[in-house]
Amino acid sequence: MKIAYFGTDFFSISTLKHIVNHPSISHLDIITRLPKPSGRGLKSIKESPLATFAKSNDLNLLYAESKQDFEKLKHQYDLAVAVSFGQLIPALFLDTLKYPGLNVHPSLLPKYSGPAPLQRALLNNDKITGVTLQNLHPTHFDKGDILLQETHPIQQNETLLSLSESLANKGGEMLSYCLSNGLFDPSSPNYKTLKPQYPYSYAAKIKPAEREISWSSPSDYVIRQFNTLGPLYTFKPALKKDGSTVHKRIVLDNIVKSNRILSVSDEILPNGTFILGDNDQLDIKCHDSFASVGTIKTEGIGSESPTKFVNSLSKKFGNTENIFISI
Repeated sequence: MKIAYFGTDFFSISTLKHIVNHPSISHLDIITRLPKPSGRGLKSIKESPLATFAKSNDLNLLYAESKQDFEKLKHQYDLAVAVSFGQLIPALFLDTLKYPGLNVHPSLLPKYSGPAPLQRALLNNDKITGVTLQNLHPTHFDKGDILLQETHPIQQNETLLSLSESLANKGGEMLSYCLSNGLFDPSSPNYKTLKPQYPYSYAAKIKPAEREISWSSPSDYVIRQFNTLGPLYTFKPALKKDGSTVHKRIVLDNIVKSNRILSVSDEILPNGTFILGDNDQLDIKCHDSFASVGTIKTEGIGSESPTKFVNSLSKKFGNTENIFISI
């Protein structure tokens, strides 16, 4: 069977590893998006992680972005598999396949349809998520018939990386099982479609503003926000030479639960107040307790340890309170 495998990122790499040597595949082409300009001044060209993986493993690599690209791919494959490709695969190509296309989606569809199912499950503190293997719909994302669906528990302190790797591997196992048992073939006695078991919701793309910390949130949410989105930002008031106040952007990294116990005197502190804690950690007051930060980067200045940051506060911000704010 000739397969076109569409993908871009590390999720699609982990899933691919489960089928790259599958006995049902006689020919496999890896198809990814065109390289993108990147870096300062967009002077360098960056390949997708999947393209780098394909080249390093001597896999056939092709690129598809435009209608013309897909025209050239017509009538060459029996089956298409799309995993985190990020672009709708057009009907003009799908209609030339022997079998309906397949897609691995990291949610319990139709729940969290859309581009950010992993992030939304984590930010919403879901306890259960999963993987869906569906047919590719010719005109809409995440509207295909469901062929397989498996649940997966979300662990405490789960990160985007750990959840992504777990679900990519589960999706790869499901995809391999599908190929081995002919679940992709409507003429097979094993072929069946499943009735959706979960309500529809849309997992919208993460917006830059969602990386800003609201210090009125519980500390568990701030830590979950970091585990999902990576370094977060906040603002610190600073005095200019003319006495006016500006708000400098601060990027916080390595955010964990603080060992500091919320005392009676701490309870009256404004949310966002920070205190230099033990082991060179910056403890920051949230709604219910403290979060601890390991690295601070002030706008226009490089990364600093909490001790260095606190010791140079007056130089960077003038005589202002030790507090971060949201604006």
